[in-house]
Amino acid sequence: MDQPATPQVRYVVAVDGSSHEYEEAFDKYPSTRVLYLQIAGVFIDLQHMQTHTGPFVSPSRIAEAMEASVVSGFLPGSYLEHDQLSDPFEAFRAELYDLFSTTQVQNRNLLDVLAEVQRYGLPRDSEAAQRGEILLPKCPNHGCSLNDTITARRARLCAPMKKPGRCPSCHKILWPTDTFRVYEEFRPDATNGEVLGRTRDIIEHLVLVGVALSFEQLYPRLLPQTAFLYDGDLAVFGNSARIFRGLLGCWQALWERCRERGQRPPVVLGIAKSGYPVEHFKGIQRSALTEERPAPVPRRSFMRLDDRYMEEILRVQSLTETYYGRKFFYHAADGQLLVITVPPSEGLAYTKGEDSDYDLPSRFPTLKRTFEVLDRMGSRLYDDAVIPVSLAHNWAAYPLANADRVLRVLTEQAIAKRES
Repeated sequence: MDQPATPQVRYVVAVDGSSHEYEEAFDKYPSTRVLYLQIAGVFIDLQHMQTHTGPFVSPSRIAEAMEASVVSGFLPGSYLEHDQLSDPFEAFRAELYDLFSTTQVQNRNLLDVLAEVQRYGLPRDSEAAQRGEILLPKCPNHGCSLNDTITARRARLCAPMKKPGRCPSCHKILWPTDTFRVYEEFRPDATNGEVLGRTRDIIEHLVLVGVALSFEQLYPRLLPQTAFLYDGDLAVFGNSARIFRGLLGCWQALWERCRERGQRPPVVLGIAKSGYPVEHFKGIQRSALTEERPAPVPRRSFMRLDDRYMEEILRVQSLTETYYGRKFFYHAADGQLLVITVPPSEGLAYTKGEDSDYDLPSRFPTLKRTFEVLDRMGSRLYDDAVIPVSLAHNWAAYPLANADRVLRVLTEQAIAKRES
């Protein structure tokens, strides 16, 4: 590839999360449920980790080269009463705001990161962020005239970014985290695994951006040598998908500031471990071996995926409304088959028009360095994995043998703290 291979990526920041709906939170009320999530970030010095003899990476070297941090939090589930709010929907919305306002990412909380992301969203989002506000798609009150998204957009419905506000029409409390609309899927009398998953995914994306912004503030010289790795696609799904533009814009603005300082931009990528595109990539490689012909994607080669291939073959929908990274297939040097997403340096990852140039490698100036670092950090802990993602997953995972006991203790402690 006609792209620079320097500076070599020396550090990797990887983020992964786990979530669990804890059923039977109280013995005497087995229908009560608590939502618990845990997000892990790991920082790895690749150069130190890979200084070894023999074909295997030393576990002790990995431990010495890694620093990890975990953030966790609770949200109310079904049949769990709140100490101040009797409406379960109100309680969920209030606790979601509390989670974002108290969760720290380096030297800022998640609301600070969200405010920075919104500065790079659509013009109306950016204007609201400059005023210290955040646009809300609609009022949560079903009886309010601003409960309609079109009407709310015309009225420029907003909430303060760092505190609750009031709807100008019905005077209902509005929380800045209402912008995600995850409360719409909350069920006060049923399971809420999907709500929990959406919340976890949003926090993971914001945590990765937050760490990168902290690097820029505290250690700007490390940025060009760092890869920021997300476990999954660089995309946001569901009612929260609209923030994908802000996430993309925030990464692109970070890259531009690096160029202004005379630096190369850091590597940013997502790696998908499951889903139909992953199965498809393995399938086309496997079919070539069966028919005794060359593999479609040889080692150290990548496959571009145009919009038609994405929609008709891989059956990925809503490309222009969810993805802030472009998907590629990569066959790593050690045989790993990796499905990755990489943000473009400018513009959107996908287009609604007929333009066929959106998958050109020139739009992704970090692509060569991305492939180089993937070749250096393969793992056989499971199929088609890389060491940073494996370590982040390990830190985010729950101890299976003790999960119920640990969550029961944490739940009781959290509720006791709120009551005091």
